[in-house]
Amino acid sequence: MKISILGSGSSGNATFLEVDGFKFLVDAGFSGKKLKEKMQLIGERIEEIGALLITHEHLDHILGAGVLSRKYNIPIYITPESYKACTEKLGKISGENLMLIDGEFNLGNTVKVTPFDVMHDAERTIGFKVENSRGKKLAISTDIGYINNIVRDHFKDVNIVVIECNYDYQMLMSCSYPWDLKARVKGRNGHLSNIDAAKFIGDINHPGLEKVYLAHVSRDSNTYEMAMATVREELQRQCIDVEIEIAYQEKNTNIFKV
Repeated sequence: MKISILGSGSSGNATFLEVDGFKFLVDAGFSGKKLKEKMQLIGERIEEIGALLITHEHLDHILGAGVLSRKYNIPIYITPESYKACTEKLGKISGENLMLIDGEFNLGNTVKVTPFDVMHDAERTIGFKVENSRGKKLAISTDIGYINNIVRDHFKDVNIVVIECNYDYQMLMSCSYPWDLKARVKGRNGHLSNIDAAKFIGDINHPGLEKVYLAHVSRDSNTYEMAMATVREELQRQCIDVEIEIAYQEKNTNIFKV
């Protein structure tokens, strides 16, 4: 299992995965041209992508999906609710490439994908748990307002975690956002704070957890340094030692393998 986060934040989200030789993206929130360039930076070709998995219909998660599907004949996996909400933005998708998500599905011959609902202010937002033929697992949720038992259950035994670490509470309260936006961000259907992400990582830690990515860090109500420091401090308090990496908006992470 290989992963590289190609970019994460309010200006675009996309994650490259190769599992049992099958290559795919979770979200495609950059232009098609930009995604091709980002793939080249990690030594991969967009032409080899076999699927696009969409978490929800917000533009920073779907911007390049329609273009890529049409140009490279790539299937899009998306919930019916999200598809209905973004049909016009995606543009025409051929029937054979529109895969409406209805429970667990497989990619290739051996890649098991389990979608799970998360709380966020879209028509519907899901995360994904991905498992390879050797039992290695990854869970990803880059937009999530609240950690409930469904989320805990899907993250509890994975080897790689990609979780939102969006805002610092004090920075959010003092930034230039209008009050209604601040309320939205910190609400149960908004985004996840640094400390909530840190506590969640501590809760789901286990001996098999090898890597944690902190995703969707806000430019206005957070900093990369503050997100990392908050998480490290909480994990040190719990005597937890696990590799943590920031997922940046403008640059990709190096490929990590398990």
